[in-house]
Amino acid sequence: MVVRERQRHRTTRWAGLGPAAALFTATVAQGPAGGFVYDAARYFNGSLALFTDAGVAREGDLDFRGALTPVVYAPAALAEHLVGGAGRYAVLVENAVLVAVIGAVLLPGLGPGLAGRRGPAAGWLCAVPTWLCAVLTWLVAARFAPFPLMDLPAAAAFLTAARLALGDRTRWALPAAGVAAGVTLNLRPAYLLPLAVLGGLLAVTRRWPAAWFAAGVLAGSLPQLAVNLARGLSLSLTPPGTAGLAGFQAGYASYVVRYDTVTTGGPPQQFYCDPSLAGAVAGHPVHSTGGLVGALAGNLPGSVLFLLEKVAAALAWSFSTPYSTAATAERYELAVPVVLIVAAGIGALCRTPGARALAVLAAGVCASLMTSATETRFALPLVLLGVAGCALLAPPAWDTGRRVPLRFAATVLVAAAVLGAVAAAGLAHPLPPGPATAAACAANG
Repeated sequence: MVVRERQRHRTTRWAGLGPAAALFTATVAQGPAGGFVYDAARYFNGSLALFTDAGVAREGDLDFRGALTPVVYAPAALAEHLVGGAGRYAVLVENAVLVAVIGAVLLPGLGPGLAGRRGPAAGWLCAVPTWLCAVLTWLVAARFAPFPLMDLPAAAAFLTAARLALGDRTRWALPAAGVAAGVTLNLRPAYLLPLAVLGGLLAVTRRWPAAWFAAGVLAGSLPQLAVNLARGLSLSLTPPGTAGLAGFQAGYASYVVRYDTVTTGGPPQQFYCDPSLAGAVAGHPVHSTGGLVGALAGNLPGSVLFLLEKVAAALAWSFSTPYSTAATAERYELAVPVVLIVAAGIGALCRTPGARALAVLAAGVCASLMTSATETRFALPLVLLGVAGCALLAPPAWDTGRRVPLRFAATVLVAAAVLGAVAAAGLAHPLPPGPATAAACAANG
């Protein structure tokens, strides 16, 4: 019996190598980016500055970006520094590793892992959820791999924090989860709300041990403190321009449904907005998070639909995601599969004991989308949590005789249809490419 159990555990471990290798290979096979522009260029220039005389703070925009952002692509930048042109390929390989870890390790460990459905009793059948995670991760995350953006590194750190905090009861799991959370916040502050939700879940379920998570967050934020002190700035765990950037974001978030970066020529900004909300704030500009909350509360019930439109529109992906084309040429080719992944996956998390905490985290991600000037790529953590949930709909869950009920499938289709309709409403008022103002948006109704 003991030998058989060991063999089953060994089978489970080795079964994940195939999906990881396939996911890495398929991601690399798409080829590198032709070049880096806008945010990607800023991030990569910051990494390159680590090996040149150029100032890292200036090249990497460290007044607004986390101190760890230049470090993420330092290996790829070193390759570029040593061999001109190698950086594009190194970025692709580095991100392909992240995609493989996310799709073949972290997501299977979150969905089926937390639900107790990765047991070795099913033999090689236990690899089916991992393969499903790998395929869906390739569909939604591999397209980010050619670019040195913070989306993949931040998502990997966030999922690591969730996996350690919710699924690992060893002594160092909570401090390590906290460190991963601190790194996530430094790379992408937009994860503040979902990580606050994670901390709240730990406070409710673990109580005093949750303090170790908070200590880990502080430890993960210390590099930012050290960089601030080295630059002669204030004693702070955030970049010096964070407050100003938050106010800038709040202004757009009060009337912009979605923002995209266009790379097909012309002005790079593509805004989709809500004319009614824009008209409400045109004479009273929002400059802070508190002002945003006040503007939304003062425009009920219309602001409720506006917030739902922001989430749904962020799921209307295309083949050019994480970038976009002008609204007149955008086709949203991936909107249907992405919406179905989110609807089915989050629904599966809600109906599965042990995995419902992930649905609560997804709600935190939605709250983050609602309170920012949302880009499609900001929805990546929500989509990945949906992938983790989709794995719960695959064998070995079927092996227990519990098939996906028809009522659940019908509910998913209805939810997907509603999301699609809300997304279409949110994308119905695009502005011409270029900067946006509330007055221009209000006149676009």
